[in-house]
Amino acid sequence: MAEEDGALAEQEKELTKEVPSLLETMNRTSSEVNTFERQASEAQARYKKLLEQWSRVYEELRAHYGASIDRVKPYFEAAQTFRYASERVQVVVREFSAAASQHSQAKAELRNIETRLAYGAHKVRLDRDQQDGLSRATVRVLRCRQERDRREQEYAESLREYEDAKAMLEDLKHKLGEALIKRYEPIFRQLQQHQLTLSAEQQRIASFSEKAAAAKSVYNKSLSELDRINVAVHEARRQSKSKAAEAEAELEEPDVPEVTRSVEQVFS
Repeated sequence: MAEEDGALAEQEKELTKEVPSLLETMNRTSSEVNTFERQASEAQARYKKLLEQWSRVYEELRAHYGASIDRVKPYFEAAQTFRYASERVQVVVREFSAAASQHSQAKAELRNIETRLAYGAHKVRLDRDQQDGLSRATVRVLRCRQERDRREQEYAESLREYEDAKAMLEDLKHKLGEALIKRYEPIFRQLQQHQLTLSAEQQRIASFSEKAAAAKSVYNKSLSELDRINVAVHEARRQSKSKAAEAEAELEEPDVPEVTRSVEQVFS
């Protein structure tokens, strides 16, 4: 019995060795969830307050300048869209250039390998190292080409968006005239600054919310692992008790076969 108890203790020790670490992770992530959710809530409150301020400023400007401000508003919105499209094109161009360079490099490496292997063309079969090297180089070329093609498609899309935004901006500029645009430019710069502040607060809300969700995910995984360990420990104890009961029953059960043989021997 003592031996069985010792084996069970060792088994439980092995099963529960990760429990302290899991509990520590749960405590840490629980604190993180509370922190990030509080920060997200505070950012949401700031965003709501800033939005109210922006709406109030816009209405005050509209009341002062009249409907003309509504007339020129699409131009400055288009200007902002054009600026974002221009920045995106620049980023996508760099990414496409890097992907194209990697593809060219991968093709060159593959050609070098094929050239080296050509010296042993008289051999019937390539050895394993040569096969592995050729396969890896081939796969890398394919992956780099896929990445280059994807980046090229992104570049085409971003360039189309850039051209559309540019055409829209030029059309509005032509309709409104430079004089009217220059008159209201300081006003919309002020409004755009408010919008940038709102956008930054929205990004903070999204960031805190994502961090809270990630911490919750880690917490829930740790909790599930603790549940699994708990079930495993109870199952180990159940099996140990079952084995002990079986062993005890065997000790108490009379040895009938031996008695039978003895009787047969007496009457033989």
